[in-house]
Amino acid sequence: MYAHRVLWSLLVLTLAAALAAPDFGRWYPFGAALDLARAHGRVVLVYFHSPHCPYCDQMNTFVLSDPQVSQLLEDRFVVASVGTETPEGQELARRYRVPGTPTFVFLAFRKGAWEEVGRFFGSRPRAQFLAELRQMCAKGGACE
Repeated sequence: MYAHRVLWSLLVLTLAAALAAPDFGRWYPFGAALDLARAHGRVVLVYFHSPHCPYCDQMNTFVLSDPQVSQLLEDRFVVASVGTETPEGQELARRYRVPGTPTFVFLAFRKGAWEEVGRFFGSRPRAQFLAELRQMCAKGGACE
């Protein structure tokens, strides 16, 4: 009987830990991404996009969906997905001086505040995007 209780307790604790673990493979709203990144010492990649942007479609289809890109994002970043067609997205685009879409802004939490550590604008090939992600990760201190 005691062994059953111990096994049951271990199962419950394992399940609770799995449910509490963040899913870094998904993309979050801006505020949630900041909270998660701060709690786990990660760089935030803020992806500004719009529904009628052909360059966003290129990035989504050929670059962001690539397994190597997805894995690097999941391993080192928290992605905030910001649609510029929403009121919140428009305000964030103004705050971060977004010239158009797609724009990628990288934020790191340092000395009690969010600091921009880099950005890039426009579509780019997968290999270039991977190299730039690695640079932003290093600049943000999340690749040690």
